[in-house]
Amino acid sequence: MTAEEIAEHAPAYRRRKDQRPDEILAAGLEEFNEHGFAGASMARIAKRADVSRGTLYLYFENKEALFLAVAENAMSAFTRDAAAKMDMGDHSTEETLRALFGQMYAMMTSTKNSALLRILVSEGPNMPDLVAQYHARILSTGKQLLARIIARGVERSEVREDAAGTVPQLLIAPVMFYVIHTMVFGDLEPLDENQFAQSHLDMIMRGIGQPPCQGGPGSQGPGQPADT
Repeated sequence: MTAEEIAEHAPAYRRRKDQRPDEILAAGLEEFNEHGFAGASMARIAKRADVSRGTLYLYFENKEALFLAVAENAMSAFTRDAAAKMDMGDHSTEETLRALFGQMYAMMTSTKNSALLRILVSEGPNMPDLVAQYHARILSTGKQLLARIIARGVERSEVREDAAGTVPQLLIAPVMFYVIHTMVFGDLEPLDENQFAQSHLDMIMRGIGQPPCQGGPGSQGPGQPADT
């Protein structure tokens, strides 16, 4: 019998126990979205997840640990899928980056996931230790992945050699701007997500991509008219 068949035929209480971490994370995300970090209640999270407070603390020792787990859970699918795409040799650097940032926009603009960023922006100064842990455990993963993609592009001569020194935050910054702009000014000046993301990726590739071949047949220098 396969693992899937065993899980399917397992007693209900056993399946319920196995599902508890995911249920707690989902409940935590909802609670943080509605009440922020400071206003979130572990008692309410336990109630949302339909577990006792004792069970909740078996999985997460405090609210900080639960918040980090919620954030890591939101990022895990993104980083896993992006890493898988990067390891597929038949994808160019541009294709990989477009897939990476497409997933990033989808993740960051999710109403519930954007709440995590809102909490860090609004409440971060009051919880420096939590911000430091978030940076070390979550943001660093995304930056390392992006750096690997750029380094592979340099090896494959798909991007300029000096692109390896590109600051990852510069490439990610437009995503952060889009999320914050949407949260603050979305009703006054809505942005088209697809158009914004496309322009973002075009800008990246113009910035780090190999320049077009010069001097080839039919090419002309800047300002030179084409032959007539």
